[in-house]
Amino acid sequence: MRTKSEARRDAIMETAVSVFREVGFDAASMSQIAARVGGSKATLYNYFSSKEELLLAALLSSADKYADDVMELVKTSGNLPTQLHRFVMSLLKLINSPDTIQILRVAISVGGTSDIGRQFYELGTHRVWSEIAAILRQEIEIGTLRVGDPDMMAMLLRSLCDADMTRNLLGAGAALSDEDAERKAQCIVDIFLRVYGAAT
Repeated sequence: MRTKSEARRDAIMETAVSVFREVGFDAASMSQIAARVGGSKATLYNYFSSKEELLLAALLSSADKYADDVMELVKTSGNLPTQLHRFVMSLLKLINSPDTIQILRVAISVGGTSDIGRQFYELGTHRVWSEIAAILRQEIEIGTLRVGDPDMMAMLLRSLCDADMTRNLLGAGAALSDEDAERKAQCIVDIFLRVYGAAT
């Protein structure tokens, strides 16, 4: 059970993400976030030493929640194609959602002047892709996949899933319907298994 302090910290991060999405990092202020969460700026500084620390914590918290949800999907019993399809569908829906695109723009906007972007990329996604690599390693061991570097395999899978990222960040992407997500997920899994699937 979460303590009152943990619940308060989570509420601050959730509110901060909303503010950052709406106005961007530079225009957002700790006072603005405090007013919206219902407290003083001093309270925020009891939890986070700076706006930068708050942004990174909020980003990592969102990534952790997603990682937990995705790992449950991947670990659900089923054959490898089914597991991969579930994972890719979930990832495509996440990274193509307007909320994700907005917060990624915020992270990118501070990437040139702080370490937040790099830390989020490395820490925020590391657990998911380490778990995927571990699953791929197991599939290599049982002969479902060809012998290869599971980290490299995971990187290729990630690249296929991120194919629309630049277009979306630049505002040139269209909304991803369930049908489009299904079609793209199937295509990605087919390509991946064509490259790495064990010959039968």
